[in-house]
Amino acid sequence: MTQQQELIPMQPGEFLKQKRTARKISLAVVAKAINLDESLLRKIEQGDAGHIAPVYRNGYIQTYASFLEIPLDEVQKLIGQMADEEASLRTVFSEPPKRNPVDNWLRASSYVLASLLIGTLAWQFTHEAVRLSQNGSKLPGGQDETQSAETVPLNGPVNASITSLGALRDGSVSSTETAGQAWAAASKAPLPQGESRLQVSVSADSWIEISDADGRELEMDLLRGGSKKSYQGKMPFRILIGRASAVRLSMNGQPVDMTPFISDDVAQMSWPQQFQAEAGKQDNN
Repeated sequence: MTQQQELIPMQPGEFLKQKRTARKISLAVVAKAINLDESLLRKIEQGDAGHIAPVYRNGYIQTYASFLEIPLDEVQKLIGQMADEEASLRTVFSEPPKRNPVDNWLRASSYVLASLLIGTLAWQFTHEAVRLSQNGSKLPGGQDETQSAETVPLNGPVNASITSLGALRDGSVSSTETAGQAWAAASKAPLPQGESRLQVSVSADSWIEISDADGRELEMDLLRGGSKKSYQGKMPFRILIGRASAVRLSMNGQPVDMTPFISDDVAQMSWPQQFQAEAGKQDNN
């Protein structure tokens, strides 16, 4: 490195960009070669990738550097400098701020009043629900409300439990079954022409990145364990999953086998594969 670079530490993304432009390689070529989104690489070069978990961000930087044939020790040094700068930006208080006794009293009073209000509302709601479930409410003409509800067709996604109140009160249907019914109903919502639905089920905290064939970024975040999410877009989907062992995928209701694409518990793939192969043939022609 030059003497000026030693005085002013260079960001890894800026360093990679200089090396790339010196070799006259476009960012699109790099993205296609290492199978990463061009928008993600641009954020890394601009130093705008702070929202990505460090373990994945550093892996992307190393993959990028490996493509440019940059020595590993240079990249590790830049990553270390970036980590030191991020640590220095954290504000550390030598002692906790002092609170006024009046503020403490007001805060405690607010908690008590809020608890009383919530408790009163909960009691009223429960009392009304029990009364309706026991007596039943009649529609005009003597038709029972629960019977009428069964004849109404469901044309769209269901956002709440589709189990009757009586079944829940009797304990004949568990909460797990109720959630499963709601998830199944939402999964059957009609899709726009030319689009498909990708469903993700996460049993432990995992980093998920998903984009569709048009380059739309559908997800780039840490999903919490126990969550389920659904995405729709044009195939093929570009998918990157950290902690792949805790993630299950399905495409239009059919399970997706990620085993061939997992390395060190990280899955990187384009799905469906036949769409990717056809796109590659078109590029070659």
